[in-house]
Amino acid sequence: AGVPRDQVATVYNGVDLERFCPGDKNAARGELELHRADSIILFVGNFYPIKNPMLLVRAHAELCDQNPNRVYRLIMIGDGPQMSAARQEADNLGFSKWVQFPGRISPDQVAGYMRAADALCVPSDNEGVPNVILEAFATGLGVVATDVGGIPEVMPHEFLGTLVESNDAAQMAGAIRDEIDRESRTKSISDYAGGFSWKKTASAYFDVLKNAT
Repeated sequence: AGVPRDQVATVYNGVDLERFCPGDKNAARGELELHRADSIILFVGNFYPIKNPMLLVRAHAELCDQNPNRVYRLIMIGDGPQMSAARQEADNLGFSKWVQFPGRISPDQVAGYMRAADALCVPSDNEGVPNVILEAFATGLGVVATDVGGIPEVMPHEFLGTLVESNDAAQMAGAIRDEIDRESRTKSISDYAGGFSWKKTASAYFDVLKNAT
């Protein structure tokens, strides 16, 4: 845009680390009435075309079809114009019984679902830096996301999860399966998220303003 690079500062949004924090997965599942043996995939966002929830529905169906002896439960939190289409697509693909749509819920409830989940999935066609990814990291949850927009900036390490190509349901399905089957990295992931606290964000903004000329 013509602004000198040395006059540009990047400041990421912060995360409420008291609300989004690690916890006991089995306890979280008990509170949400989710089966302990299920593999739980989480989506949190608006059901808009740019968020591409249909890609995740198709990836979930492929995952279920390829692994008939396992239960992969997809929980899609949020609302928007494509919710009905996502429901219909799950039904058409034959796996609607393993897809839940809680609608819009409070941040505290979202944090509970994150503690209960095995992976967060972000299937967007384009993004800035989704706060939901940082919130998932704060709970120690690994992420499978499309390699678009600012997402790679906040997923620079392999232990945080996996980046996949956009609009590739098969690749996303494989990445979700692998993420769920990996050993827990809760502490490493949540420690990384400590760099995105609101205190650090506020301090970074203060430094920018203090040094402005």
